[in-house]
Amino acid sequence: MTADAAVLQVGQDTGKLALESRFELLEDQSGKLALSDLLTPAINQQFTLLPGNLSAEYSRSAYWLKLDVQRKNSSAQKDWLVEMTPVMLDDIRMYQIDANGKIEEHKAGDHLPFSQLEIHHHYPLFQIHMEDTNVHTLYFRVQSTSSVFFRATLFDQKNFSEESNFLSGLIGIFYGIMLAMIIYNSLLMVSYRDISMFHYLLLSISTLVAGMSVNGHIGLYFAPDWPWLVDILPNLMPRLIVLSSSMFMCSFLKLKTTFPLANKLFRFVQLNILLFLVLTLAGHQPQLARVGQYLGLIQVCLFFPVSFIVALRGYTPGYIVLLASTAWISGTILIPLRNLGFIESSWLSDYGFQIGAAIEVILLALAQAYKISLIRTENIRVQKQLLKVSQQAEYELEAKVRLRTNELNAVVQRLKKTDKEKNDFLSIAAHDLKSPLTSIIGMSELLLQMYHRVPKEQQQNYLSRINASGKRMMHIVTNLLDVNAMESGDLHLQRTPLELGKLLNEIALQYEEMLKAKDLTAIIHVEESVIVLADINAMTRIMDNLISNAIKFSSSGKFIWLTVAQHEGMGRFEVRDQGPGLSTKDQQFLFTKFSRLSAVPTAGEHSSGLGLSIVKKLIEAQNGVVNCVSKVGEGASFSIDLPLDTQARQHAIAVAA
Repeated sequence: MTADAAVLQVGQDTGKLALESRFELLEDQSGKLALSDLLTPAINQQFTLLPGNLSAEYSRSAYWLKLDVQRKNSSAQKDWLVEMTPVMLDDIRMYQIDANGKIEEHKAGDHLPFSQLEIHHHYPLFQIHMEDTNVHTLYFRVQSTSSVFFRATLFDQKNFSEESNFLSGLIGIFYGIMLAMIIYNSLLMVSYRDISMFHYLLLSISTLVAGMSVNGHIGLYFAPDWPWLVDILPNLMPRLIVLSSSMFMCSFLKLKTTFPLANKLFRFVQLNILLFLVLTLAGHQPQLARVGQYLGLIQVCLFFPVSFIVALRGYTPGYIVLLASTAWISGTILIPLRNLGFIESSWLSDYGFQIGAAIEVILLALAQAYKISLIRTENIRVQKQLLKVSQQAEYELEAKVRLRTNELNAVVQRLKKTDKEKNDFLSIAAHDLKSPLTSIIGMSELLLQMYHRVPKEQQQNYLSRINASGKRMMHIVTNLLDVNAMESGDLHLQRTPLELGKLLNEIALQYEEMLKAKDLTAIIHVEESVIVLADINAMTRIMDNLISNAIKFSSSGKFIWLTVAQHEGMGRFEVRDQGPGLSTKDQQFLFTKFSRLSAVPTAGEHSSGLGLSIVKKLIEAQNGVVNCVSKVGEGASFSIDLPLDTQARQHAIAVAA
């Protein structure tokens, strides 16, 4: 054979001979030329030598290829097989012209059902019979809406069987690996329900179907009478592979948190792929084919840097994805490069996809297993942490239970104390009210029965005693009502400017008779006009309690000092007596309810133990302070300090000036 003649002479021992370098090519841009047109000298002379495989990218033209073949001698093999790839070409026709001008037509392509092919093989396969040793001319017509790539290989029967068996074994291994990984990942997905496992499963299934589609096994075994399915799958499956691999990268590598920019880029690609899928199903594949190839090529090229960067940022499964992406990219990228015409066709470009995909799914399965290992490790760590937290929570709960138990015990004690105070309250009320009531009832009955026989002076005495008993009852009832109001929170005070000296003088007048009765002298000293913010009724009760106590515990002939003055920026009212004084123990319970002190009233007066507790609560409710200074045998001094009314004082100073 000489290259310039483009004639292949096939001898008996030739074996497998590639025909790529021996074709002559003619491009029919109209797509309307017939074989009869090519046989005319004017058009036949337009054929040019094709140095390699036909790679015309995406084209609307029809391509004619011419080949002259000839048996070397009469003992050479007569029957030969021509295998053509790939399977996704729409229309393939071969015309054989012998020396006598006889024409044989053979048809193939994915627009023709597999069931109607001359030879049922996963690739288009035609048989050539050469009875004589004359030159036989072969014409191939190729046309497709997919990328126009075409390669033909001439086999004798023996070499075809050996080559076919070898490739069938390799492809079977590829299918077995893919099926095993699909089953394995399906079991993992059922167990762990992780979204990345679903994306991996979708990727594995898409890769398997795509491999079966480009290898021709879909049409051969599953859809022999559905050429539309055989025609559309090679266009759909690459987009599904790009889509599922992109989603897998986003979910498995957690790009939303580990690499947000890459996540947004992949999401953009996914939206475009979904749009392309819809448009492909709508029949717009020829217009989208080139853009889809470039889009898939761009995303495939992004896998390596993205997985590498994520791995460097601390997500260790990214290293395994990096290796898987490298293997898959190395094999897969050859297809769009071949289809776009950047590289020549070879065995590696034809089957690199299957090899790279098989390696990829195995490595991704390892990545999934490694991720599961990390999840288990993290679960163990979390379980230990939860156990620790649970133990801590249990300890804290026990502490809270103990605390709450103590609180409940304290509440119980308070309730017991309150119950005791209630009983004391009722006991005191009954006891304290019984005596004046008995006195009032007795003397009033005596007056009613002996009114005309009792002298007028004696009547006056009885009435005075009845009046004193009534006041005593009023004092007891008032104290009890004050205690009840303070305990229930119904005590409402209205703080207004109040001149302490004036109020003291008014209250002191009410105790003149009581002072005379016990031969006591009250010395009142008001240093200046002291105006405080206080409730007048509350202050009346306070002064009344303190003054009555001083009288109650003072012996005959003693003095009581009542003082109003300013003290350290506060308004002070002080009551000092010459009574028995208070012990240290008495002072500890001085302002508690129902307190019983060691000192007793000098004239047998009644004491409920409520007065000083009322004083303290009323003073504190007005932002004041009550204090007691006392020593046994040296009397006692009670003082109350209340906030001054600064505005009233400034006004008084201005008026005086």
